[in-house]
Amino acid sequence: MLGTCLRLLVGALCSVCSLGTVGAYPDTSPLLGSNWGSLTHLYTATARNSYHLQIHKDGHVDGTPHQTIYSALMIRSEDAGFVIITGAVTRRFLCMDLRGNIFGSHHFSPENCRFRQRTLENGYDVYLSPQHHYLVSLGRAKRPFEPGTNPPPFSQFLARRNEVPLLRFHTARPRRHTRSAEDPPEWDPLNVLKPRPRATPVPVSCSRELPSAEEGGPAASDPLGVLRRGRGDARGGAGGMDRCRPFPRFA
Repeated sequence: MLGTCLRLLVGALCSVCSLGTVGAYPDTSPLLGSNWGSLTHLYTATARNSYHLQIHKDGHVDGTPHQTIYSALMIRSEDAGFVIITGAVTRRFLCMDLRGNIFGSHHFSPENCRFRQRTLENGYDVYLSPQHHYLVSLGRAKRPFEPGTNPPPFSQFLARRNEVPLLRFHTARPRRHTRSAEDPPEWDPLNVLKPRPRATPVPVSCSRELPSAEEGGPAASDPLGVLRRGRGDARGGAGGMDRCRPFPRFA
C-alpha cells in the first residue's frame, strides 16, 4: 500500500515538472507556426537563365542562380487565393510599389504586400498584385498584366523545397574586431596603424684621437689643448662638442 502511494506521488510530481518545462520554453519560432508553411524557394527561369527570388537585409530584391539563406521564403495563405511572402532571414515582407517594382519591407501593407496566387497550365505560379495590377517579376520590363496575355519574363515561379542546411540560418559570421595597416587611409586618419620609424644611433664620425708624445710638435706637448683654447680652435671646446654630438637617424 505504501509503495503504491509512493509511485502515485512520484508520477504526479513528474507530470507537474513536465508541464512547467513546457510552459517555460514556449514555441516562439515563426518557422514552426501553424499559419506558416515550410521554407520555400521561388524558382523562375527562361531559355537562358534561371534564378531564385531573394530578399536582402536592406530590402533589395534580386535573383540568385543557387539557393541561399536570403532566397528562403515563408509563404502564408490568406483568404481565398491570397498569399503573403516573407524572407525567412530578413523578416521582410515582399511588397510592390505603384510602378510594379518589388522590394522588401519590415512594415506590412495590405495594399502593397498581398498577392493573388494563380497556377498556370504549365504548373508554374504567378503572383498578381490586386492593387497595382502587376505580376511579381525579376525582369526589368514592367507592364500591367492582362488576362489572356503571356506573362513577362521571370514572372512564372515554381516553388521548391529548401536545400540549404538549417545550421546556416543560425550560425553567426565572425566579426572583425581588429584593423590592419593595409586598410584604406580614411579608416586611419591619424596614422595610428602605420608602423613608426625606429631611431638608430649614428656613430660619431668627427671624433679624433689624442696625439701621442712620441709624435712631437705642439700637439704632443699640449694633448688637451689647454694652451690653444684661446686661438679659436674650431674643433675644440663647446662648439666642437656640439657639432660632433651624434643625433639619431630615422630609418
